[in-house]
Amino acid sequence: MATLEKIRNRMGLLVSVVIGMALLAFILGDLFRGGTNLTSDQFELAEINGSSVDYRNYQQRLEDALENAKRNSGENTLDDQTRYQVRDQVWEQLLQERIMGEEFEEAGVNVSTEELKDMVVGNNIHPQIRQAQAFQNPQTGQFDPERVRMYISQLQNDPEARQRWMAFEQSLKQQRLNNKYYAAIQKGMYVTDSYAKQAAVDQQKKVDFKYVSIPYTDLKDEEVTISDSELEAYYESHKKMFKQEQSLDMEYISFAIDPSQADIAAIKSEVQSLIPELKASEVEAQFVAATSDQPFNGKYYKKGAYENATLDSIMFTEEEGYIYGPYRENGYFKVAKLTHVDERPDTIKVRHIVLMPTEQRSAQQTQSLADSLTKELEEGADFATLAQEYSADQETAKKGGELGWSKVEEIIYSEALLDAGVGEIIQFPTNQYVFIARMDEVGKEVKQAQLAVISREIAPSEDTRDSVYQKASKFASNHNSFKEFNSGIEKQGLVKKQANNLTPTTRQIAGLENARNIIREAFFTEENKIIVDRSSQSPIFELGDKYVIGTVTGKYEEGYAPLEEVRATVERAVRKEKKAQMLADKMQKALKQSSNIEELASALSTDVKMSEGVSFGAFSVPGLGMEPKVQGVAQALNQDEISASIEGNNGVYVIQVTNIQEPGENINIAMQKRSIQRNYLTRVQREVFEVLKENAEIDDKRINFY
Repeated sequence: MATLEKIRNRMGLLVSVVIGMALLAFILGDLFRGGTNLTSDQFELAEINGSSVDYRNYQQRLEDALENAKRNSGENTLDDQTRYQVRDQVWEQLLQERIMGEEFEEAGVNVSTEELKDMVVGNNIHPQIRQAQAFQNPQTGQFDPERVRMYISQLQNDPEARQRWMAFEQSLKQQRLNNKYYAAIQKGMYVTDSYAKQAAVDQQKKVDFKYVSIPYTDLKDEEVTISDSELEAYYESHKKMFKQEQSLDMEYISFAIDPSQADIAAIKSEVQSLIPELKASEVEAQFVAATSDQPFNGKYYKKGAYENATLDSIMFTEEEGYIYGPYRENGYFKVAKLTHVDERPDTIKVRHIVLMPTEQRSAQQTQSLADSLTKELEEGADFATLAQEYSADQETAKKGGELGWSKVEEIIYSEALLDAGVGEIIQFPTNQYVFIARMDEVGKEVKQAQLAVISREIAPSEDTRDSVYQKASKFASNHNSFKEFNSGIEKQGLVKKQANNLTPTTRQIAGLENARNIIREAFFTEENKIIVDRSSQSPIFELGDKYVIGTVTGKYEEGYAPLEEVRATVERAVRKEKKAQMLADKMQKALKQSSNIEELASALSTDVKMSEGVSFGAFSVPGLGMEPKVQGVAQALNQDEISASIEGNNGVYVIQVTNIQEPGENINIAMQKRSIQRNYLTRVQREVFEVLKENAEIDDKRINFY
């Protein structure tokens, strides 16, 4: 896979070809095929601004998007992370359609039939269509509008394809609507000269100042009394701070499914038993493929290149056929055979033609074309001419297919080239491409070695898994209530872990694999109850290499956290406010009795400190950290002027400005305006939608299904 990735990286503009194929997969691959429109409470996935979203429709769109992702990646399966990402993308797309649709209607934004036609077959073709491989002239590589018209005319004979094309056109319309809406907002954004000038001053004006401070830590917490009424008043005036999503806290224990000593010994013995056959084998690649948990790596290594230092040394001191192992490495028992030692080139000079299926050319037709071109080249046809005409790797096609000098390990088909020799034509098919290649020159030869390695994962046996499960099952059956769960943990000395602030869309818990199932079931579990899988009715969840039993310790509804739940936070805030007032009074009293800042420091038994080069736009104040109030006051004072007490984040301050460095007279207002304007414009689309989404009424019920 690494060598294939390097080949892909060398292909440059071939990426755009793949994007074109992805578009056609989108058009012709059922991406937005509509499902049934029947809605019932049982199948309601969500409600957005009073409009119901049917689970079946969403699921169909999700499945189509997953298939499209597979086609784009060239993989037959997708990992969990990718599946989650696609699921989120489809959900966000659905939110945008529903929420923005209402905005477009209210704002009077629309796309006419004539405008859509112009994007598809008119004078202003949409880039997605213009760049699609299916609509490129195979001879010129240029966009051909006639191919679009021909495709559309053929849709009348294929209702399903016509439906998909209409869905694709709808997506183009949606993009244009978005662009119009956000452009209208952007047009209304303006930066005045005075604002731009002030922003420049905030960045460029710098001041130096002396300061005296009393940190809040000088007052002990017990010196500050707080009443319930003060807590309630603060909570009510800062209620937005305590807005919360629906969430829960859980505690859990896990039973690790680790291989036993007997398992480890058995796996080592099994690997040991393969040594005679490996030693006798003359087709090591096939033997490794049949017996190993990891594939055969036919790569040749120079001295110092192999990751295992011991083997790296053995490869160049022992004879071919030497067996090393069994040895333990990265969770596997392995045995290695030195298969070949040879003088081989480190680099080769290569040219190639890359072919790939298109909508107009099936995989079988692509292979037939590859066979035809291979035959022509073997009969003396000019490689450069054929590469320029047929290769999908546009970057090398311009150079007659020449890749230039490359390291052997970077070329996926290098072994075939080396076996064939200089000047010989080879054909190398993969899942996505067919390579036709020729090696024109070879670099300096160096001694290299190849190993055949059989690997067996050190994994727990079924007996071990059963034994651990029985242990977890015994605990669960003997401690089947919240109280018994906790007392059992204490009695058996087990380690209980916490997972807090889990939301309905949380997928991961640190230290647990594939935790989504237990999280989802927790939301259907009452507080202070053991979590049970509703389908199996079991409290035991198999998550990767662990059996897990958990309980819900707290549940929080969407809205505002009640005062009692955030009491500690509110107490800290109120205590800090009261400390600030008490210290500010102390500071102000001492200030009235002082003629300068040095006398103030003496009265407070502290020192005068200095901070230099402070600007209003700076992230923090040298020596003080994040103290925005101090920054603001410093910018407003005249030179030598002493401030009143300032209640900051970490303490109370009095400052005296000692030097002011004003910005130059030649402030470039126009440049500053452009900079601020660019910043605003880049934020419009993201922030506008986020505001609309925040204000929308969204009842998300996805947890009922995923």
